[in-house]
Amino acid sequence: MSEEERTDDCSKLAELYGEDCCEEASEYLKALAHPTRLKIVRALMSGELCVKSLWETLGLPQANVSQHLTVLKSRNIISSRRDGPKICYSLADRRVLRMLTLLFEREGE
Repeated sequence: MSEEERTDDCSKLAELYGEDCCEEASEYLKALAHPTRLKIVRALMSGELCVKSLWETLGLPQANVSQHLTVLKSRNIISSRRDGPKICYSLADRRVLRMLTLLFEREGE
């Protein structure tokens, strides 16, 4: 594909979805663009988990996991609910489920 064809395709996409849509998609992908955040989302693909379960499952410090949860929550990828003293997280945006299912799919399976 030539540079001219790529530019033309990008222009068509911008017309179809709007420039704001591309900016929003970029920010969404940036929020997922960290191995720890991908691990968190992958863990949440099977259902709701509380913070303690997440950091124990991932083997990471609680503060580190909490920072990554904040990023994911700020982009509305995950949501939280309080259950007494615990905070539990789940996927808020089902698009991420479809996207990561494709991403983690193994070639030839």
